[in-house]
Amino acid sequence: MLVIARRYPALRSRLRLQVSPNSTTRIRFSQTARAYEKDNSSHEDPRKPTGSYTGVLSIFVLSAAIGWGVHSFNDARKSSSNDSLKRADPADFVKYTLAKRENISSTLSIFTLKPAEGLAIDAEQLYGPRAITSVQFKQPQLQIARSYTVLPRIASQPPEDLRFLIRKEEKGEVSGYLHRLAIGSKIELRGPSVEYVLPEGVTDVVFLAGGTGIAPALQVAEKVGKDGIMHILWANRKREDCRGGKSDARSASTSLGWGSLRWNNSPTIPAIDLDAIEVCCRNVSDDIVHQLDSMRALESTNFDSKKTLLVEYYVDEYGLFIRSVDVAKLLEAAPRNQGTRLLLVSGPEGFVSHWAGPKEWSGGREVQGPLGGALATLDLHGWQVVKL
Repeated sequence: MLVIARRYPALRSRLRLQVSPNSTTRIRFSQTARAYEKDNSSHEDPRKPTGSYTGVLSIFVLSAAIGWGVHSFNDARKSSSNDSLKRADPADFVKYTLAKRENISSTLSIFTLKPAEGLAIDAEQLYGPRAITSVQFKQPQLQIARSYTVLPRIASQPPEDLRFLIRKEEKGEVSGYLHRLAIGSKIELRGPSVEYVLPEGVTDVVFLAGGTGIAPALQVAEKVGKDGIMHILWANRKREDCRGGKSDARSASTSLGWGSLRWNNSPTIPAIDLDAIEVCCRNVSDDIVHQLDSMRALESTNFDSKKTLLVEYYVDEYGLFIRSVDVAKLLEAAPRNQGTRLLLVSGPEGFVSHWAGPKEWSGGREVQGPLGGALATLDLHGWQVVKL
């Protein structure tokens, strides 16, 4: 018994020793001591595991709780990071970082920018209004600014990022400066500015887009949506600027490729087999064409089972030009709805002037000016012409 007492020193205070008259030592355990002895002897049974299931379960639960806490903290920190961006005054320049530049062609690129210093252009004012909005880019060496239309968001785009379609012009002070910048460079922006507010009740839109004029066309397509029918006629100097684009007017029964874009059988437009010319890249499309295709799929039909967004492609180097007769037929064929009918023109100054006459300056700002150009010779059937 003395061995037991030594082995369990914690029980010494619980043992009561009684010595009988015949000097025989007897040890009597208290009820508590016996229970303690029995409990500890069970843990020493070699046939049973020495670990504690309760301990393992506790560790598992604790680890899961810690993991959930870390995940929640990271989400909260990310949300806090986005929420911590302060909205800049539209009149003030704020710094953005050039995060990505995707070359669409030899002269055309998509720029992706991220806020650099905790200030950001107000996204609600930029994307929210039923309007065409733009942002000004500063050229710091010359202290000049140029406006560029923001592209609609795509699914993979972080909410704070901005995307722009910018062409490197031969004598463009701002566009040339932007195309020379390295990834990670800082760019100063301010805005947004509202270029044109879309009226309510728009039922029909025809958009004549030249080159980068497709950017505002994309904004209009997104904001009109299925409320109206929109037809985009997109003219480019080179096929590389709209690689992979297929027109909605393309005939399924001909292999003439883009030659089938002709609205009539006029011999002035050559029948060119583009499928044969573009064997190497006919299954390749650039990001703008892909975005247009995504919009066409999303806004495929309205309640009348009519397509709500149609796109026609024209390429100067293949002798395919938008002609006045094409536009006249399109305007005349449009249904006479009771809503507003818009004919928008956007692109380089020469393109806008050719179709609708030049814009003018009045009171220090650019205004529409009188209607001129090719559209002034057409019967517009109640269409409202807007120069962008």
